[in-house]
Amino acid sequence: MFVALIMRRILGIIIRINILLLIFILFYSTCEEEPKIGINSLRFEGDYYLEVPNSKSIISLVEGSFTIEMWAAGSSSSPDVARTLFMVGNNEGGNEIGIYQGPYDSSLVWVFVDDKLFGSFNIHNLDWRVKKMHHLCLIRVDNFISFYFDGILKRREAISDLDLDIGSSNMLIGADYDPPGVNSNEGNFWYGYIDEVRIWSKDLKSTDVEFHYKNPDKLTQHYSKEGLNTLIGLWRFNNEDSEVVLDESSSQNDAYIRGNNGEVYWDTFGAD
Repeated sequence: MFVALIMRRILGIIIRINILLLIFILFYSTCEEEPKIGINSLRFEGDYYLEVPNSKSIISLVEGSFTIEMWAAGSSSSPDVARTLFMVGNNEGGNEIGIYQGPYDSSLVWVFVDDKLFGSFNIHNLDWRVKKMHHLCLIRVDNFISFYFDGILKRREAISDLDLDIGSSNMLIGADYDPPGVNSNEGNFWYGYIDEVRIWSKDLKSTDVEFHYKNPDKLTQHYSKEGLNTLIGLWRFNNEDSEVVLDESSSQNDAYIRGNNGEVYWDTFGAD
């Protein structure tokens, strides 16, 4: 009798333990995992930059219509020289295409086309010292050049003697070349963040530019696989590496980290 009572109590304890274990398992199986925060951008500190080697597809960039778009944020410091976001040179060490944060003024953007200053833009409400991503977009169709900032057209103008020729120049992100010579005298390094850079071998329409500005993370939703075929460069900065940022287009234009790549700063900060 006594043994049977003990056995019933033990059985009851086991049943209760099993019930508690079942509740515990069901609870945790229905809980969603916390979203993992991933890498979104590369933070530049003025001591390294990205180099995309000269290639047939890079050369073809200036042979017809193109679009260059990128998301970037500045740093809290105020520069006394221009800081480079994007640049591709020529065989004389000049500036065939260049996009810069202008010097001194934290609301200034400089754009160079065909080794000439296309525009010096004081952007309303822009302060490069504030940690905020901005969308910059430069478009060529025929001899017309257009520049957009945060989805808004800032200038569109025909250049009658437009003659872009990058020769054997590499393409740089976060620095530029200076003469004399080709691919030499790197400087004007970027301070701040770069989230994504896209280069298209076509001219995006104004509606596309506005959509991209408002939806920086919806590239693949906006375009079919065939629609992405005109990308000749796509660098998302989502995979941490100390040597290279892979080109996610089909053109294999990988961007190599040059300079002090011993301390490359990957960051979770990015365009919303």
